Amino acid sequence: MRILAAALLTGASACMGMYLRDRLRRRVRIWTQICLFLREVRLRARLHEPLDAQIEALSENRELESLTFLADCAARCRQGYPLPQAWTASVGAFAGTCDLSRAHWQMLMQCVPALSDADSLRVDALLDLYETRAAQALETAAQTDASVGPLCVRVCAAAGLLLGILIL
Repeated sequence: MRILAAALLTGASACMGMYLRDRLRRRVRIWTQICLFLREVRLRARLHEPLDAQIEALSENRELESLTFLADCAARCRQGYPLPQAWTASVGAFAGTCDLSRAHWQMLMQCVPALSDADSLRVDALLDLYETRAAQALETAAQTDASVGPLCVRVCAAAGLLLGILIL
């Protein structure tokens, strides 16, 4: 019975480490897709496509599938919500599912409302700002994943192994 408990504890601890590593990788994937989203918005803005039509089109883009708030925002717009309110509500709901910092979520929440009120010259400046911030967040997330991710798995597995040994 003790051997089984030790094995289960070791396995559960290793799984916890893999879960933590997966969360770090998910953060990198989300920031990668946010950077792609901002680049797509810039390209479409140059074609003078309305922002709500951009979000509708990008919500169906398979490369942005982790950004579920795009589809939620598009659905809210189809229901008659104004774009800024639909965006804020959608990003706010998505924020609860991810472990990004509050400052990053606030920046993302402000993105579309600020862009919808801006003229074409200001849109470029705002997109420069948002793309720079998103690129910095992506770089930080990637560095954290590369340095802390493997440690999560190793430390959790080692801690589980030590606890398993103590049980025996």
